[in-house]
Amino acid sequence: MGAVIEVIPVGPLAVNCSVVADDNTGKAVIIDPGADAERIIEVAREFEVVGIVNTHGHIDHVGQVKRVKEFFDVPFYLHREDVYLIKDEIWSGFSAYINAEPCPEPDEFLEDGIEIEVGDLKMRVLHTPGHTPGLCCFYIEEESVLIAGDLLFKGSVGRTDLPGGDPEKMRRSLERVFTELPDETLVICGHYEETTIGHERKFNPYLRGGLM
Repeated sequence: MGAVIEVIPVGPLAVNCSVVADDNTGKAVIIDPGADAERIIEVAREFEVVGIVNTHGHIDHVGQVKRVKEFFDVPFYLHREDVYLIKDEIWSGFSAYINAEPCPEPDEFLEDGIEIEVGDLKMRVLHTPGHTPGLCCFYIEEESVLIAGDLLFKGSVGRTDLPGGDPEKMRRSLERVFTELPDETLVICGHYEETTIGHERKFNPYLRGGLM
């Protein structure tokens, strides 16, 4: 038993869309299909896709939920506190830039602590607000992998100056993640390259500078 994780950078902002599959059963979920739907579908169709799960509701992460959902005919999961973001007209001009389609309503809501079953794999939902009110990370404990969305980056942290951002909630969310997860945890960030909890604990200037 094990996980197959395919990370696909999509769109002009290089959002990391992840296809997470259970190697034993072939079942998979797609996380953050923000752009380039055909590329995502090409990778994911090798598996039995059972759902689309989003870390948060910003348009660069949800821009192709509609197309991918229609292709695979699967439910879409999002935290209820980010539903307003998929309807927010502030993104209307930006949507053309990334060729986004209107995002459908979630079929199910994510909640802190629940486990998403992907075949024999389990992804634990960590509600980590700050970048957005409903941002969630997904922790695959048996693989020591955290899919972090825009909570944490290599050498940086998520922005809190966008609609819904909250610096104090971001501080508490980062404190939680760095308290609960071991240093060897691989972090798949929402944009750009991966990192580890241990590397960021030691070198991230935002954390060393007292954000936590």
